[in-house]
This record gives sequence, C-alpha cells and structure tokens, in this order.
Amino acid sequence: MGTIAILGIMLLLAVVVEGLVEYFAGKPFDNIAALTPFKWTLPYIAAVVGVAGAFNYQLDLFSTLGDFLGRAVPVSALGIVLTGLAVGRGSNYLHDVVKRFFVKPAPLQVAEINAAEIQARLADCEELPPQ
Repeated sequence: MGTIAILGIMLLLAVVVEGLVEYFAGKPFDNIAALTPFKWTLPYIAAVVGVAGAFNYQLDLFSTLGDFLGRAVPVSALGIVLTGLAVGRGSNYLHDVVKRFFVKPAPLQVAEINAAEIQARLADCEELPPQ
C-alpha cells in the first residue's frame, strides 16, 4: 500500500477515534453530573482507542516513513504504539479545531438594567470619597 494511502488511513482513524470518544465518553461526561469530574480522562481514552486501532490495522508511521525514504524499517510494536498515540492525540487536536471553528458559540446574555438603576449606581459612585 502506498505512503499516501497509509497516511490517509491514519487521518481517517483519527477522525473515527474522535467521533467514538466524543460519542461514547464525551457526551456522558457532559450530561451525567457524577462523571463530569472525570472529563480529564478523555485524552487518555482517545489514546487507548488510537493504539487499539493502530494495532488492529498494523499502522506504523515509522515503517511508513522508512518506506517513503527508501529504507527498510520493519513494523514494530513500539512503532505501532507510538502511531496509535499520535492518532489518539491527533483526534484531540481535531476535536479542538472543530470546537473552535465549527461550534456555534452560545449567545451572550445581557442583563437588563433600566435607566433608574443606572442613575442610582452612578450616584453611588459619586458619593464615594476620592482616593
């Protein structure tokens, strides 16, 4: 399989890992109050899923890079684990990008203050002694 195809599979795996982690872990952590304190574990869950995916598909970024450079680098367990960690971390970066650029921010809530309240607050400020 070509280098570009393998890199495409890795990118697709990062997208799938992000979706799985967000759907099966992120949503419950957001919606179940007892789980909310453990939301910090999401990147680690993504790392485990990424490593599992890399092992399942025998993805080794270092072997792929060696093939691209014309050097024989055998597929190794360490290379697969590091590739899986990169895929898991890549899914977190992907989540950050999607959250920053594609999620509509909540509308700002403006407190309603009538003119009398504003004048009263300004009067309170004028009564303070100068410092």
